[in-house]
Amino acid sequence: MLSSRNLRPRHTGRKRIVFYSQHLIGVGHHFRNREIVRALAQNHQVYFVDGGRQIPGGDLPDTLKSIQLSPVFAYEEGLSSEEPGRDIQEVLRERCDVLCEAIENIDPDVFIIEFFPFDRWGFRSELISAIESTRSINPDVKVICSLRDIPMRAKTADLIGPPMPDVLVSRLRFDSVSFGRMQYIYTLMARRYYNEVCPTLNTYFDALLIHGDPKVTRLEEHFPWVENIEVPIEYTGYVSEKLKSQRRRNGLPRRFVLVSAGGGAEAYELIVPCIEAWKLLLKQGVTQGREMVIFTGPFVQDDQFESLKQMCDGGPFRLSCFASDFLSWMHASDFSISRAGYNTCMNVLETGTPALLVPIVQAGDQVFRANKLAQQGIADVIASADMSSDILADIIAKGLSQSRSSHDIALDGANKTLEFVSKLSTRKRLKEKGRFFENLYSSFFPV
Repeated sequence: MLSSRNLRPRHTGRKRIVFYSQHLIGVGHHFRNREIVRALAQNHQVYFVDGGRQIPGGDLPDTLKSIQLSPVFAYEEGLSSEEPGRDIQEVLRERCDVLCEAIENIDPDVFIIEFFPFDRWGFRSELISAIESTRSINPDVKVICSLRDIPMRAKTADLIGPPMPDVLVSRLRFDSVSFGRMQYIYTLMARRYYNEVCPTLNTYFDALLIHGDPKVTRLEEHFPWVENIEVPIEYTGYVSEKLKSQRRRNGLPRRFVLVSAGGGAEAYELIVPCIEAWKLLLKQGVTQGREMVIFTGPFVQDDQFESLKQMCDGGPFRLSCFASDFLSWMHASDFSISRAGYNTCMNVLETGTPALLVPIVQAGDQVFRANKLAQQGIADVIASADMSSDILADIIAKGLSQSRSSHDIALDGANKTLEFVSKLSTRKRLKEKGRFFENLYSSFFPV
């Protein structure tokens, strides 16, 4: 934990920026945020507040200050802490105190919060407290929401305007089970979504940055109440890691197929059929000396990793949890099989590697994103339920003969975020300078 006494930057000519990041399940949010803060740190003093579990790799600039909150993650029953036996509410209260103290010491010009209020509602107390704390110090601070291309998708995507009043929703309870019950549930969910997002965004934030390309998708497709958002909305383009040319092939196999499961959620269900399909292709003699390189994700369950290890034993496989230079592996691979999370899809777009996307159905953003890329001919898509070894083997065999894709999708979201933040006014600093000269003048020429 970085002591709050060490938070004051030495270079006061630059903006002081606090960036709040909280990943709960996978690693996509964390690595996208790393790219953004890496870009911001080129010109400004950046403080990266991380509330998730530790993830290896991804070195950050020495000038960037990291503030680690007590890690919290999501599991089936809600939020949990890495500290066994501790009450989660106690952990959240402690996090709130640490964050507010850090904010008071930093006195930021810009406070960027990722995903909230479109999600992360379990952290509402600490985030609203932090916003109020920074505004009490600097009323001119700019509070910005940093949002991926696709937020949580409203279950009633055809709704226009605010969700219907309570009295109308209550009447849906008595409609037919086939329509009324589900419509009632979806409407309740939609109302909560609307009530969490619009009032919070309009009250506490100054701008909304969407890290996507409107040529691919717009916020209106997922959040049907955009007209009720009163703050400016800016599309930055996608945030995509850039390949370091000197690391492209260093230590990598000559020819291979890549399988990756993001943070590790549902890794076993994705990887097992891939191993079976590769063994089938090996018998058919079509692998042509290639290996299958598999990254399970850092949060895969230990017993599942050991089971996968046994399945790969003695075959042309490389099995690891994680690769800090994953983009290099993606670039060097002949074919990629993966989930359809934000970061992995950006890796596919960045490298043009022929790819098969297997979206997690429960993650609505993955299904939508995968289908959009498939419509543009950038990747193929298959449902997890359809991943038999025969079908998958046929897809891999065809994929090995595909050429790399090309597109015109904007992938410079990190630098565009830097440009946006750099243009924000810092009126407080100007006011302070004005008061300095006013006081100096008064000392020489008293009234």
